[in-house]
Amino acid sequence: MRVAVTGANGFVGRHAVARLLLGRHDVRALISERPGAEKELPGAGAEMDVRRADVRKPESLRGAFDGYDAVIHTVAVPTQRKQRFAEVNVAGVAHVVAEARRAGISRIVHMSAIGADPKSPYPYLRSKGEGQALITGSGISHVVLRPSLLFGEGDDFFPRLAFSLLFPVVPIPGDGKSRFQPVHVDDVAQALVAAVERPAITGVHEIGGPEPVTYDDLLAETMRGTGKRRPTLHLPVPLMKPPAFVMGIFMPDPPVTVDQLDLLAVDNTPSENALAPVFGVRPRPFKGALDYLRVPSPG
Repeated sequence: MRVAVTGANGFVGRHAVARLLLGRHDVRALISERPGAEKELPGAGAEMDVRRADVRKPESLRGAFDGYDAVIHTVAVPTQRKQRFAEVNVAGVAHVVAEARRAGISRIVHMSAIGADPKSPYPYLRSKGEGQALITGSGISHVVLRPSLLFGEGDDFFPRLAFSLLFPVVPIPGDGKSRFQPVHVDDVAQALVAAVERPAITGVHEIGGPEPVTYDDLLAETMRGTGKRRPTLHLPVPLMKPPAFVMGIFMPDPPVTVDQLDLLAVDNTPSENALAPVFGVRPRPFKGALDYLRVPSPG
């Protein structure tokens, strides 16, 4: 098949591209307009057609899907810094859908998130819910993946959690009992490709790793992966918001934002894990899988 991938140089996108190439699909990689983005592609983009595009700019998408069968849409922003949720997670999806319709795309596979809901009290999940609704209401055959927390070398979340180990005492939002079901990025990529290859798969599916873990477990695994141990302190989320707000003002890329603090204190597990029964992917274990966080010793 001929498959276009948005956000192809991103964390999920580049793994999806690698899996598509293994399946001998023809790939068009839509990458960011940032200089050097092509170097982040598998093989630096040598085995695919590469095009720069910004989902916020519909004119940059014009013709990007012409002659292709399917689109895998992975572009999203998890925090509101230089890019706003509404610009990328909502308007960006609308632009992709409009161009897919114009190009006659037969299937869209979309990355959403567990908890995505247009009525969510949390801005990120609300934007993801609005974007998901644009996909499901597009009139185009679609598959929506709603994963739990992603991990794997190059992920954004666990290096930030490792950053907290620089403090003598590590603060934990809430009681640390909120549940997650971390899923490896390559398992997600395999599910994305299965959704492209198998027409019988349709609709919205939640996916995660093999078992739920608590936030306390996430931190313990991060300590194991980095080889660093620190005492921890559970704090009410409202008490952690003022310092997070200040970090957001003075740091270009803070380890946690006010919005993220709210999300870390609520459960993020699939209602039914579709990874194996629907997509045929056996999720790899999370425990003991964060060795990529360990910084090699000098010399």
